[in-house]
Amino acid sequence: MKKVLLFVYDSFAEFEISILITCLNGSDYELVTCSPYSSGRTVTSAGKLKIMPDITINEVDPDDHSALIIPGGNPYHLLEDTGVTNIIRTFFDSNKLIGAICGGPALLGAAGILNHVRYTASLTQNDTQYLPVMNWDNKKEEHLVTDQNVVTSTGSNYISFAEEVLRQLKIVPADEKSPLQYFKEPSMS
Repeated sequence: MKKVLLFVYDSFAEFEISILITCLNGSDYELVTCSPYSSGRTVTSAGKLKIMPDITINEVDPDDHSALIIPGGNPYHLLEDTGVTNIIRTFFDSNKLIGAICGGPALLGAAGILNHVRYTASLTQNDTQYLPVMNWDNKKEEHLVTDQNVVTSTGSNYISFAEEVLRQLKIVPADEKSPLQYFKEPSMS
């Protein structure tokens, strides 16, 4: 079975990836959660959801995974974590899909990837703690940007982010304009 790696850390915004991970369930992909913390330590999301990651970042074998998903939150405390940045860089250099939403692209910046791709994020130059890692010249004022093997999105655009990641993983057809319409409009079914 193919695997998608979901990187979770204290403060990650679970709502930004909830639809995506729901749609992965029932696909040909298994979701594997990993964290930068020691084995057996729970991770607490922005909404205070506590989860027990499957593996630590040090246990990740990139060859076992087709994609890496990085939710937003406040990843500032991880910008200098070489275990995190090395895994991200390995996925990028191996041309594996990376999806990062909201503040997640800051970790792409810490790994040096934002020097090579156009991107978007819910970060601005007012977020001064991220200034050293963000390549603002490559940031686009768009809701969703796909460049090379990297999909980035603003946090409130989580449905379109999920759709694009699902397209890139070939779970939904590339030409399907709105595969997650169910989540966009209330229905009686």
